[in-house]
Amino acid sequence: MKGELTIKKGRISIVGGLILGVVISYFVLDYEGWTLVSIGVDGETANTVNELDFDLITYVFGIILISIAVIYGVLAVFSKNYKANE
Repeated sequence: MKGELTIKKGRISIVGGLILGVVISYFVLDYEGWTLVSIGVDGETANTVNELDFDLITYVFGIILISIAVIYGVLAVFSKNYKANE
């Protein structure tokens, strides 16, 4: 019984943390991708390169990890209170 509760806590915290972290990141972080434009001799666009913002990826990953940890901590407290009340 205890092992099942730990597995459920882990699964719930990972899924919930991913969802919560992505939603928070979407609304809080402002994504502005980098676009590099090479201008030719005639003033026309010769080449356009779109790059990922690696700072954004790092921040999103951090927010997701923090969300997972918070949800796991809340579930751990609730499970301790549930066991104490039984």
